[in-house]
Amino acid sequence: MSDFLRLVGERLRMIREEKNLTQSQVAEKTGIEGISKSRISDIERGRSNISLKTLEKIMRALDISPNELFSFQELDGVEGIEEKKMILDVHKYMLMERDINEIKYVVRTAKDFLNTIDAKDSKGKKR
Repeated sequence: MSDFLRLVGERLRMIREEKNLTQSQVAEKTGIEGISKSRISDIERGRSNISLKTLEKIMRALDISPNELFSFQELDGVEGIEEKKMILDVHKYMLMERDINEIKYVVRTAKDFLNTIDAKDSKGKKR
């Protein structure tokens, strides 16, 4: 399964839950004949590749804009996202919207931070 599909699916799930809708309700609101609760579940888990047309209908069912859907920084604090790759992808998408100088600053800051942690860890091990 694609990381992007998982990100979009997780975001759809979050929005659906924020709106207190069930998967069945979303499926019904899409107006797509044959779309079911299990299909919505597969989409939310990133297990189903969907067309843009289907995505548009799901977004209409949830009454959201593309900006709301693709706001991946919302995923940063969600419990259950424990895989390093998923978290890194979230940050990658957030940084893609930034200026190159801001990205370089974030990378330098992260390196400094990690070096500080590594130095503390190595001091603790020597004791």
